[in-house]
Amino acid sequence: MTAITGLTACLFGNLLLTLAPVPPEPAPDPMARGYMGITVQSGALAIESVQPGMPAAKAGLQGGDVLVRVGTLEPREFDQVVSHICSFRPGAVVEIEVQRGGERKTFKVKLACRPPELDLPTRQPRPIDVDD
Repeated sequence: MTAITGLTACLFGNLLLTLAPVPPEPAPDPMARGYMGITVQSGALAIESVQPGMPAAKAGLQGGDVLVRVGTLEPREFDQVVSHICSFRPGAVVEIEVQRGGERKTFKVKLACRPPELDLPTRQPRPIDVDD
């Protein structure tokens, strides 16, 4: 029995020594802009969806929450929220107050890096002049 135990310890001992370490999470880009990971209903401050694994989801924000305060800003439209969050760097912690049902709740959200594809200019289709 001790031979099997010794063999098992030897096998598992070697296995544990050969596992690669998990690299630490990379430091956020110091020139990047902050991002929470939410979408809102058009023309409103009600959260439509929260992206899984993003800062808003990690903090506990949910679809249906209505944004009341973002840091010191009391927004009237979502564009104000985007501009305000983008003024922070990734890693900053911003206090978010929401109306959920009949009560107000406050969350601390540690911002991530804003995805670059969100900053692409929106192209409007132009009519093509055709010579007849």
